[in-house]
Amino acid sequence: MKVLLRSDVVGVGRRGDIVDVKSGYARNFLLPTGAALAASDSMELQAASMRKSRDLRDAKSRGAAEVQR
Repeated sequence: MKVLLRSDVVGVGRRGDIVDVKSGYARNFLLPTGAALAASDSMELQAASMRKSRDLRDAKSRGAAEVQR
């Protein structure tokens, strides 16, 4: 089952990734906890937006870490 991750999930993927997981894992854990949405063809734009915000946040954190060195 393809899902769009709404948050980072260890061992599965990061926020904004569309991943293929077993349907039981998606149905019993990812979807009820709100960690993922069932993916459809129209979710590519939403996934790209989530990845962009994730990358910006990571770059900001990386820049702050380099300043502290």
